[in-house]
Amino acid sequence: MNIDWIIPCRYAEVHDNLATIIGAGVDTWWVPAFPAPIQVLIAVRLLATRDELGPEHDHTVRNIVRDTSGNQLSDLQHTFQAGLPDEVAAARADWLTGIEVVTVVQFEASEPGAYGFEHIVDGSSKSVPLHVLLAPPAGGAPSTSVD
Repeated sequence: MNIDWIIPCRYAEVHDNLATIIGAGVDTWWVPAFPAPIQVLIAVRLLATRDELGPEHDHTVRNIVRDTSGNQLSDLQHTFQAGLPDEVAAARADWLTGIEVVTVVQFEASEPGAYGFEHIVDGSSKSVPLHVLLAPPAGGAPSTSVD
């Protein structure tokens, strides 16, 4: 099983293996102060052969979040089994089959900068940056003058 793509987004859902994604590609969060809780949905498309989708195959997934220095903030891992109805699997015997899923990433940003998210399935890996910045004060842009 391989990862085709991962997309950070504001909202995502999967129905009948079709993903609906809103705010696709969001990569910057403006926060009023640090530390700041961050939550982002990640839409994921996996590709697999028919043989990999049977209930006899366990797949391992890991989600790793790194801080601005590259240190690991979290590393969550679990196993899952994917499956298709027999008639769908038979119709796609010679094709890679796409499977859409949504995962939630949560972490506490302790400082401004680029955090990282890595999604790993069976050794296939994709990463995206998640930028967290201090929001300008309400009612105006940050000052650029030097006293």
